[in-house]
Amino acid sequence: MKKIYIWGTGIILERILNHRITLEEIFAFIDNDISKKTFMGKRVIRPEELPLDYDAVIVASMYTEEIRRQCIALKINLEKVIFLYNNVRMEDINSNYELMAEVLGDEYKDIVKNRYHLVRTIAKNEVTKSRDDLLKKMPMYEDDYVRTKTLELAADEIEEQKIPGAVAELGVFRGEFARCINAVFPDRELYLFDTFEGFSNKEADREMNKGSCTEVFVDAFKNTDMSDVLEKMEYPDKVVLKKGYFPQTAENLNLQFAFVSLDVDFEESTLNGLEYFYPRLSVGGYLFIHDYNYGYFDCVKKAIRTFEERHQIRLCKVPICDSIGTLVVTKYESKYL
Repeated sequence: MKKIYIWGTGIILERILNHRITLEEIFAFIDNDISKKTFMGKRVIRPEELPLDYDAVIVASMYTEEIRRQCIALKINLEKVIFLYNNVRMEDINSNYELMAEVLGDEYKDIVKNRYHLVRTIAKNEVTKSRDDLLKKMPMYEDDYVRTKTLELAADEIEEQKIPGAVAELGVFRGEFARCINAVFPDRELYLFDTFEGFSNKEADREMNKGSCTEVFVDAFKNTDMSDVLEKMEYPDKVVLKKGYFPQTAENLNLQFAFVSLDVDFEESTLNGLEYFYPRLSVGGYLFIHDYNYGYFDCVKKAIRTFEERHQIRLCKVPICDSIGTLVVTKYESKYL
């Protein structure tokens, strides 16, 4: 039996656990969080504790680039490392697809190998170059390049067209994408809506019963903290934290929005976000709806279809090829303003 280690104990793990690999096949987990000693009945070790006799390390984490650099620093053989997430880059981060096929099967190997690869970036003027340099320092730039660069271009369009309104994110988690929103909209108020404690138990139970997600997925989103999110912001004075269950946390707000990120994963929460934000979205503004083309469940897509049917409209929407399939929605009018 091969000695297979899983690097990561969060939401990405559910992509393969019991689908491509069983818990019995996992020798141990790897995590940088020193507070974790065991996970799902298995030992959790630090990366520097990885023994020399491993056969494969499967990286089930969103922080691919950070882990790749750590592997290099620790002299972990990249030929034995399988990256599940974000090989969406100019140069493929995986180097041994034979091992991937052997460990996870030919079908999943092809899924990873055939994901979109990136086109070159765009030319920048001095103002946007400075902002671009700022974004390059953020994990999200490497971990989700397409979504980050699309956000930059949307921000350019909003500023050039003088689209009015604040910006917001519903579903903040650890604040990585919120940090990017804050960076590209330094002069606008950023409203961050989240429980900062994970999903509501009622909705999580409902989605688990439908088979839309697993307990691993739900538990991973509990690992967040409001103060940690705020510390990541480049312009914290522009951030307004709205802790609690949405849409109650938006009561008594009388705002227009130029940009909104919806990243709440589940059907009801996504629908609630659309019902609240779309009527308040300025003409020419953008909604980024994460997980629209997420391959493992279609909660978000169902919510969008329900919204369109309920209001008898067709949203102006474009899916983009970021790592988990964001949908970009813009609000428009046929006449020139």
